[in-house]
Amino acid sequence: MSVKRPVLKPKTNVAALIFIVLFALAFVFGIALLVFGKTPYQNRGVVLYTVKNTQQLKERLSLYSPLNSYFFAIEPYLLKSLPRDFAHLDAKQRKELFIKAMLPIAFTVKAQFDREHELFIKLKEKLDNNQPLSEADKKLLAYGLRKFRCKTINELIKKSGSIPVSLLIAQAGIESGWGSSRFAIYYNNVYGIHKKHPRPGDIVRRFSSLYDATVCYMLNLDRSPAYKRLREARYRMGRYPNPYKLAEYLTLYSTRRGVYVRLVQRIISSNNLAKFDKLYPSTFVAENPKGLALE
Repeated sequence: MSVKRPVLKPKTNVAALIFIVLFALAFVFGIALLVFGKTPYQNRGVVLYTVKNTQQLKERLSLYSPLNSYFFAIEPYLLKSLPRDFAHLDAKQRKELFIKAMLPIAFTVKAQFDREHELFIKLKEKLDNNQPLSEADKKLLAYGLRKFRCKTINELIKKSGSIPVSLLIAQAGIESGWGSSRFAIYYNNVYGIHKKHPRPGDIVRRFSSLYDATVCYMLNLDRSPAYKRLREARYRMGRYPNPYKLAEYLTLYSTRRGVYVRLVQRIISSNNLAKFDKLYPSTFVAENPKGLALE
């Protein structure tokens, strides 16, 4: 006669469970270090990542499509700074990699400025229809007037907004030598933006990230008196302004004046950058839940 042995139920080992969870987290953290170079961190509704060299940047960009975050509502991952060895790449490879790295930044900043513009338009509609503004509306209006240095809602509508991605990428490429300049690599200044009060030998602004530099660039075009005609042309063209036409109003961006304008137009054309303006998802502007492009 066989004797049945009692079946012992294993006791839950809490310590072992904690160890497994910690090990899994460490593994994920290790993968993040391998892919990103350093741990990504939050910055104004976006996630910035760093890389140690161009090889890590290539690996990171090979896994990421700049449009995926918009079509699938995934929070965008943006390159914080160009790696120090970026300038050592050959010209063709450097240009291709620069465009890939800057596209997510361009799309993100454009979407944030467009979102603000849409909110200001809704405020104007309320005012035009004599509808009372809520406290949130009043705060938004005060914020917009202060940020874009306006006195009226009509002026705010013309000043706020973005520019085509193709124009942004073209100017960043020209001003930074496609990411090869010292100011681009060490200052994150890919737009040749000068300080308001420069000192001898120290005239170029430093930015904590490429994202911050892009916000400043867009804000400069929106606020500076030098680009009033550009803003008026953008307003007349509507939601999808022509980048070649807008470039005609950049004569004061460079001392080369008309030569600079033609260079911007040629860069857009020769690199087929206008295709990114067509890819820009229009529905994202209205649905974007991320933070505003705060100054």
